[in-house]
Amino acid sequence: MTVAEKDWFLSLPEEMKLMLLNDMLKEGKSMMALETSKILLDVPISEGGISTEKIQEVFDNNLKK
Repeated sequence: MTVAEKDWFLSLPEEMKLMLLNDMLKEGKSMMALETSKILLDVPISEGGISTEKIQEVFDNNLKK
């Protein structure tokens, strides 16, 4: 992902980023979802990141135990 793509992605509303993560997991793209969640976790919330708890909730709702 280029810097411009990353900046664009981080500028999206939180709900949309979580929905995209959810869709990745539903489509079986777990590695892509993990890479995307790392981007979201490495950035402060004030700069477009998302809290660990919200990302964990998306994963918990989609991954089989």
